[in-house]
Amino acid sequence: MSVPVVCIIGRPNVGKSTLFNRIIGERRAVTHDRPGVTRDRNAVRTEWNSRPFVLVDTGGFLPESSEGRDADIRRQAEAAIGHSHAVIFVVDALTGVTDLDAAIGAQLRRTGRKSIVVVNKVDKPGDAIVHDFHRLGLGDPMPIAAEGGFGIGDMLDAVLALLPPETDVEERPDARVAIVGRPNVGKSSIVNALLGEERVIVEPVAGTTVDPIDAEWKTDHGRFILVDTAGIRRQAIFDDQAEFFAIMRALNALERSDVACLVVDSKQGFEKQEARLAHHALDAGCALMILYNKWDLIEDREKAWKDITAERARRFPTLSDIPSHPISATERIHLAKLPEYVAQRATENSRRISTHDLNEWLNLVQKKRGLPSNSAGKSPKIYYMTQTGVRPPTFTFFVNAPSRLTENYRRFLWSHFTEHFGFKGTPLKFKVKKSE
Repeated sequence: MSVPVVCIIGRPNVGKSTLFNRIIGERRAVTHDRPGVTRDRNAVRTEWNSRPFVLVDTGGFLPESSEGRDADIRRQAEAAIGHSHAVIFVVDALTGVTDLDAAIGAQLRRTGRKSIVVVNKVDKPGDAIVHDFHRLGLGDPMPIAAEGGFGIGDMLDAVLALLPPETDVEERPDARVAIVGRPNVGKSSIVNALLGEERVIVEPVAGTTVDPIDAEWKTDHGRFILVDTAGIRRQAIFDDQAEFFAIMRALNALERSDVACLVVDSKQGFEKQEARLAHHALDAGCALMILYNKWDLIEDREKAWKDITAERARRFPTLSDIPSHPISATERIHLAKLPEYVAQRATENSRRISTHDLNEWLNLVQKKRGLPSNSAGKSPKIYYMTQTGVRPPTFTFFVNAPSRLTENYRRFLWSHFTEHFGFKGTPLKFKVKKSE
């Protein structure tokens, strides 16, 4: 991407996610008073003084880790540093310089990456503890309080001074694609397979992904942004409070996406939770498609596919026409076709229909079934309709008396509209506006 990248690193629990949230001005990363909550890179495009940059949050940095989750986090933090133009190294004023801080500082010096040391949890200017961090050998440390906002502006001014001159403006992606589904259906494996790198931590346990992970995906069919999300499950009380906030954030990811890929375990099938997620995606304005993952584990695939689609149509008839595809992230079955499928979904969500074609259809459908009258014998009159938006496609009917247009007739219009124009798996919106 053409905008520079700035990553936040530091040992666990020094306030990296709090600083990340403070800079971008929203609760994007999961914050929690327990080490190890931020487990994957979390990147978002933001700006300071009209200068755009990508800010990357990382998991707790443990440079000596060689195995397990800490090693995964270390590798991803190192990858973030390697792709960054500047590094914000966060340390904790309450603990002073630790052996881990010294080890991180040494590794950062070896990379030669431009960086600043920020001393978090400083209550007031002139705190003498800040000088203790000069021995990290990374220049003058800057005091901040991520929670309260002290020193953030000065810190960001210093960050901008480290960045290269502005170049070309970043182009808009063709679509943002949310990868959603219940825990452990293979969402992160799909993202890694598509990107061809270990971008998201994959573990054989549910709930590994905590934050939505944005990653650029360049294909022959367009440039997309993949958003991998925490597994969503229906449960009144969550064992892990951090998981609860992560799930809320996953639903928010749908709100900022254009296309949703609902991942289903082929062996478990499409259940009520998948139906709920499908409706969440459509309500959020996402063009939807269903990916039946782990297809390599299915025997007699032709018969299985007929059974799977028939069962979904029987149990959830309103979702029977959603475009669906069998895939395997591990064996790469049909993965090469996904860019084309995503591009089709994005195109449908941006599709426009001329006012002439819309009103030709409106005349035909009203001849097929006339507008019903109310108890007073009065019926509404639809003058015309036009398209008033995309992503999702939005259509407005101009009616003399909107209150007389019954819910049954609106459903009739909806049914015949989708039958005539298509838009399978696309979240159409119908609006009614009063017109004399």
